[in-house]
Amino acid sequence: MTKKNKDVQERAVIVEGEITPEGVRKAFMVITGIILLFIGFQMYSTWQMGQEVPLQQAVQEIKEGKISEITVKSGLVQLKREDDTRVYTKIESFKGFSDLLQNEDIKISELNATYTVDDVNMSSTLLNFGGLLLTGVLAYGVWTFVRAIQRQNASGGGLSAFGKSGANVIIGKRPDVTFADVAGSREAKEEIKEIVDFLKNPKKFFEMGARIPRGVLLVGSPGTGKTLLARAVAGEAKVPFFHTSGPEFEEMLVGAGAARVRDLFKRAKNLSPSIIFIDEIDAVARRRGMDYKSSHSEQTLNQILVEMDGFEKRDAVIVIAATNRPDVLDPAILRPGRFDRNVRLGLPDVTERSEILGIHAKNKKFSDNVDLYKIAQFTVGFSGADLENVLNEAAILAVRGGKPSIDQEDIQEATLKVSMGPRRGSLMMTEEDLRITAYHEAGHAIVATYLPDVDPVKAITIVPRGVSLGMTVHDENDRVSMSKKQMVEQLAVFAAGRAAEELVFGKDYITTGASNDVERASKIAAMMVKTVGMSDDIGFVQFDKDEDFELLSSKIKYSQKTAEIMDKEVSLLMNTQYAVAAKILKREKKLLDTLADELLKQETLSGERLFELVKELGKETPPNKEKKKLLSVAEWIKSKQSDT
Repeated sequence: MTKKNKDVQERAVIVEGEITPEGVRKAFMVITGIILLFIGFQMYSTWQMGQEVPLQQAVQEIKEGKISEITVKSGLVQLKREDDTRVYTKIESFKGFSDLLQNEDIKISELNATYTVDDVNMSSTLLNFGGLLLTGVLAYGVWTFVRAIQRQNASGGGLSAFGKSGANVIIGKRPDVTFADVAGSREAKEEIKEIVDFLKNPKKFFEMGARIPRGVLLVGSPGTGKTLLARAVAGEAKVPFFHTSGPEFEEMLVGAGAARVRDLFKRAKNLSPSIIFIDEIDAVARRRGMDYKSSHSEQTLNQILVEMDGFEKRDAVIVIAATNRPDVLDPAILRPGRFDRNVRLGLPDVTERSEILGIHAKNKKFSDNVDLYKIAQFTVGFSGADLENVLNEAAILAVRGGKPSIDQEDIQEATLKVSMGPRRGSLMMTEEDLRITAYHEAGHAIVATYLPDVDPVKAITIVPRGVSLGMTVHDENDRVSMSKKQMVEQLAVFAAGRAAEELVFGKDYITTGASNDVERASKIAAMMVKTVGMSDDIGFVQFDKDEDFELLSSKIKYSQKTAEIMDKEVSLLMNTQYAVAAKILKREKKLLDTLADELLKQETLSGERLFELVKELGKETPPNKEKKKLLSVAEWIKSKQSDT
């Protein structure tokens, strides 16, 4: 017998306690046959009864003498017409049908049709037969499942597979992403590079008495490059790289998550030196003892703590984890010995944004007028993922417009699309709505122009985007902090749209267009009072306002009187700055009317055109706003040293 025939024969045999693929196929064919038989029986029964007709139609045909046979059953009335076709209708009871005939003045004794009453409940018979078949099918399916579990348990699978880690491991071919493909986050890259260097050349570190870091926690907002940095590590490191995510440890079975953690670290130890990357670790590493959920998630966390720094020594296995919610992590996992390094990835500055754009621009065609540094200046607050999306949207817009290359206009439109949403040119609006929107945006722009610590206006538009009916775009500066004056003036700018509506159309005709302005202004005012200690009455105190909804033990840590003072302070800040905006707009009413009229004609105006109108019509000269020069801390220290 050849080897091939022997393999086929072995696959076709069902061994005691084991189900082969051939056996599973036979079981599937049997179950399918039973189901088809049941379906066929139902179809035959339906064919025998004929077409269903409404009860009133059936009674009318009986009344008109079109029916030759009537068979009444529990729940059904079968009718045979004079042309031998069969129909049926549904009833609630025998008595109900006879009463209906009596109400229609139809006497059963005078009918020219055979009238039969059958006590057999056909529906119940079908239901019982179907239930019997379904029970048999389910029993056979359970038996098949149990036999399969027996077979798989014998070979290390089955229920025991719930404890197996689903982490993927990279050993041979690696991702084509390297540290050269990660722009920005220079300090974070240096921290991670040291880990890779440690694994490549451990001897020089050991000779110095340094131990290998056990864990690196990458913390940053979504889109800042945490996973990209991990992919770069996988591409650079010459050691096995295991990658998984926090949610993959979770399972309905209690203890499954802990078992998967044990299996993951066991695999990593067997292939050490190695790296484990856990994305979204906050899914399994939340603070213990304060969660309303069951304790199985805490078991998973406890096992991670033990594996990272427990009684048993762990050498040459480094854990890299990523999260955007460090505030919910358990303190035990953050201590040195588990995560020795806490690397924060922030939003990129203008130089880093320019570098990121340069990387994502490599495979794209650009016109000569495209300046990536100008795009970087215009995209303050964008993450690396946002910038990649901007260039991708720009490429799509260029193709849609039939252009040979991407130009600056495509990139500017893509930037607005990513940040605010696509144009909604088909949105139907009344002329009054357009006028209100124009005055609203003109109000924002004028107040922003006259307040010294507000970023200059770059453009104004009444073209709807996303949920916004218009917007005022600022030429923002990169900031690491904001002064109290800057925050207060921001409140006035947010209030200016509503103030303009009230000034022009009256208090009774203000609209919901300022809802987002009110929301953002309220957050800033609340932060000033509750979080950063900028309230004169509350003082230099911070109150917890963002307790996690899962922390049952969280309590309000201030009195009712303090809460009333805070509410009063927030309201006072908002109303005071609303009055500031209203005062500026009342003084510059002519400028407001002219700017709104131009917006209605042009739809979009540049910051340069706004400044021309301000110089021409403004009653006061606006403050001079220059874009401030940015320099790194290292450059600043070097310049001071050269001065001395």
